[in-house]
Amino acid sequence: MKAEISKEAIINNFANKATPLQQKQIENWLKLESNEEVYYKVLEEWENSNLEYSPNSKRLIANYSNLIKNGINTANDKYSVLENSFLPKKTIWFKWSIASSIFLIIGIGFLLLFKSALKFKTYKTSYGEVKSFILEDGTQVILNANSFIQVPRWGFGDSNREVFLQGEANFSVTHSKTDQKFIVKTGKNFEVVVLGTEFSVFSRPRGSNIALKKGKVLINYKEDKVAKRILMKPGELVSFNKNNHPSIKVALPTSNFSLWIEKRFVFDETNLSEVAQMLEETYGLKVSIDNKKLSERKIMGSFRAENVDELLFTIAELLDINVVRQGDKVQLSEK
Repeated sequence: MKAEISKEAIINNFANKATPLQQKQIENWLKLESNEEVYYKVLEEWENSNLEYSPNSKRLIANYSNLIKNGINTANDKYSVLENSFLPKKTIWFKWSIASSIFLIIGIGFLLLFKSALKFKTYKTSYGEVKSFILEDGTQVILNANSFIQVPRWGFGDSNREVFLQGEANFSVTHSKTDQKFIVKTGKNFEVVVLGTEFSVFSRPRGSNIALKKGKVLINYKEDKVAKRILMKPGELVSFNKNNHPSIKVALPTSNFSLWIEKRFVFDETNLSEVAQMLEETYGLKVSIDNKKLSERKIMGSFRAENVDELLFTIAELLDINVVRQGDKVQLSEK
């Protein structure tokens, strides 16, 4: 931390005691990304020791709702400025308290978002992008396109190593000296618990899959609000449908969900409608298919594609159909 930006100065800023000059200095200091970690740590310390700054959100929201419901009489608009200048102090204070309440309500929303950014670090990919990350414990994560993973900003806890995944990722988990479990949580009513292993997780709106290459995996999930679990063996593939019902089978090479790392696409009697969903999820394309009969046509094959245009060309050749792309819109039709 630079000498002129002390911990005390940052705390004064949180408590609204900093001078305009100090606020400007902190603002300039925060332009350096390396200073953000220090700033977040001080903020977390200050929040934990200053719970009195937590606003009574229910009361504030009630005040605001009452203001919306009853309103303020402004029938004589041409006199409103003159009248307000002679308002009793009690009325002026009331209006200022309402205004402060509104700002505090807005502030609560920003605080919740800020606290999430404070506690978690997010790795993400855009459409058509694949990235590889090494977590602090040495675990390698390869994220497929349009995915993100959140990890604790200040390190894993003593008992577990928990991350949150949305999208698709391949994990190569390192074994910890204290046998910490590595847990991948998702928003699809299931989580993957492992002890040093290599596996891939697919969690998107059209379904979820876990493919285990080596090691041990325990899947905790809920089906019809009933907690259940599956212990996976190497070489198995577990798939969940939209109702969170699982099916287990041997993960053949053609069903390895981490082939995307090698930019390889494998379709095994896959409906064109499912291919269209994959194009939307992975590349952000808006795909329309001319008719139901065409959407039910199946595609089968294994091939590499460096980019989405190569993939679209291959699909057109395999099915002998017309594929027209304009920006992020794709039209599939019979010849």
